[in-house]
Amino acid sequence: MRSEAEPALIAQARHDRAAFAALYDLYVTRVYAFCAVHSTSREDAEDLTAQTFERALHAISHCEERGQPFSAWLLRTAANAAANHARRPTTVPLHSEGPSHRGDNGAAAAAKQAESWVEEWERADWIEDHLAALPPDQQRVVQLRFYEDRSFLDVAAQMGRSEGAVKQLLRRTLTTLRARIHEEAVRDG
Repeated sequence: MRSEAEPALIAQARHDRAAFAALYDLYVTRVYAFCAVHSTSREDAEDLTAQTFERALHAISHCEERGQPFSAWLLRTAANAAANHARRPTTVPLHSEGPSHRGDNGAAAAAKQAESWVEEWERADWIEDHLAALPPDQQRVVQLRFYEDRSFLDVAAQMGRSEGAVKQLLRRTLTTLRARIHEEAVRDG
């Protein structure tokens, strides 16, 4: 599982820049990865990451504990920054007839899109945590079959196993994952 900040560190970061720097160190890689997925260039991802932490620094005093990990709040901040960035025009008009207003519908749609991005990212992060707990051969079969979209024959050649052995390994892996996910749902539900 990816580490989360202790509540005491978050509380301290509300008034202590050094504590906020510790939060930055803990989350910058995760936030950058999220921003990179929702950017068209490395520079945009870096800008969005910087905007996310700048906004977080200014808003952390208003951040309330709601039973969610701190990373969820940061990723929502990043998603909002990405949605705002996506709404900006790619060219700057030379002159304007007056201020442009997108209205409430544009803001609501951007907020919904941002929320969707965060939920998708959290699901992917959750799945990766479950995959990381598997034995190496099971991680490899999932990586080759689903992430790299390879055929069973190709996976078998890559892993030095028969096609039937790979199918059996994948079936056992998926059964293990389902059982762990079910156990977690029962425990948390």
